[in-house]
Amino acid sequence: MLIVDDEEHVREGIDLAVDWDKFGITKRLHAEEGQQALDMIRLYKPAVMFCDMSMPGMDGMELLRLLREEGWDTQVIVVSGYDDYQYTRAAVRANGLDYLLKPFSKSELEQVLEQAVMAYKHKEVSLVEEREAGFRIKWADALVYEQKLASFFKEESVFQEGLRGHLYKIGLPAERLRVAIILPCNRMELVERRYGGDRELFIFAINNIAHETFRPYGAHYLCRLDDYQWVLVAAFAKDSRGAEEHRRCMEKAAAAWRETVGLETLIGICQSEADAAGITGAVGKARSTLLKSVIWKDSRQEAASGEPPRLMDQQFLLQTALDTGNKAYAAEIIRSFVERLRKWAEIRLKDLQACTIEANLLLEWASRLLHHGKETADLLMPLWISDLDEWERTFIRHWWALMEEQGRDGLGNRGMEAIREYIERHFQKDLSLSVLSERFHFSPQYIAKKFKELHNTTVMTYLTDIRMDKAKSLLRFTNKPVSEIANSLGYDDENYFGKVFKKQNGISPLQYRKQQ
Repeated sequence: MLIVDDEEHVREGIDLAVDWDKFGITKRLHAEEGQQALDMIRLYKPAVMFCDMSMPGMDGMELLRLLREEGWDTQVIVVSGYDDYQYTRAAVRANGLDYLLKPFSKSELEQVLEQAVMAYKHKEVSLVEEREAGFRIKWADALVYEQKLASFFKEESVFQEGLRGHLYKIGLPAERLRVAIILPCNRMELVERRYGGDRELFIFAINNIAHETFRPYGAHYLCRLDDYQWVLVAAFAKDSRGAEEHRRCMEKAAAAWRETVGLETLIGICQSEADAAGITGAVGKARSTLLKSVIWKDSRQEAASGEPPRLMDQQFLLQTALDTGNKAYAAEIIRSFVERLRKWAEIRLKDLQACTIEANLLLEWASRLLHHGKETADLLMPLWISDLDEWERTFIRHWWALMEEQGRDGLGNRGMEAIREYIERHFQKDLSLSVLSERFHFSPQYIAKKFKELHNTTVMTYLTDIRMDKAKSLLRFTNKPVSEIANSLGYDDENYFGKVFKKQNGISPLQYRKQQ
């Protein structure tokens, strides 16, 4: 809050008269005249201002007029020794809450301050709700546009005039377009580890980085075809150097994604320009370039050459693991196959896609074997995985999920109990569904579903509850700093720990410690 008066004893009198903590006011500012007060308002954006009318330089009336013109939400309480109608009118026109005549009592001061704080909070809540509603509408519209464009790029829609309209709505022209396809290699691991499983927050960050990279060069748009394929369409200025500048911008974006969030990407570029009618053809050309990308290279002289190993050769061993229900053996077979792939001199994306096709044939074969030819849930591998580690993890999880469909509930129940005990003993470690999946040989989907069935809560909620109980105990019975407590409970970021604690308990860690 801000106290504006040319008399120091008046400013100090107001400052000392009120129990500010009671009103949630943590910072108090003083100004001697209007211009100084206006500069402070622009810098600090105070919630409440006590303002004298008669001051040297810029007086109170001028200050309130400028306050109204600039649209500040500060709640104004006029304080003056001049019982004059024009000052009252100025206060009302500036949305002033009240008008106090000197001298005034402490109770009068606190009464009008309480009204001002309540009015400010009400306005803030309304503004937040309005902004959130606007954001939700804007976000929903953006998703609709993206889905419609994705259907064009995937050739699911053939109405080119509709495409022209969508391009216009997102700020792109209908001609001289440059197209690139991007495959995020380590997306799954990054979303889980860095973004806590929040895929939309991850995409928000990726979009921001793309925008910062391409903004100086012209209009652009990043569209998700699915989790593994993104299309970036750009329209460069007429005097640009075409394909060369496009390639340089894509390299710059890839470097920014890698350095900022740790995302590794493969990029396929269409070398020629396209208009709205030829944009799907440009996507196809970019995809053809992408398939030639090298995803693994071994420069050692003893590296194998020729054709990579075939996954179908592992069918007998995988059937043995399936028949015995041995998940560890199944995982070892798949890891051994990937290790053989790594011994090849060079693996291209098209080679890994051939492995993915074989993996899906094996999954379909095993599914029919287990269910005697009946239709089962779709367990197919995504075709556009571009990272060997992610391919290995995904295939293992799919194979485990297939084995879990056999319905060995006793084994599943014991496994979930072991997971619960492990969480209670290792709550301070970096735990996630992927970590638990690797350790206990269950697919992440099975762990999430089965744990919820048995314990009526999710794995992450259970982990958070344990951590928050430990946090409250440490806050009550030790003097450890909040940052040290956060680290001891598995939170690298003190601010994130504070947000989780406040969401769970309604108050911050420091407020909780003070109350206790």
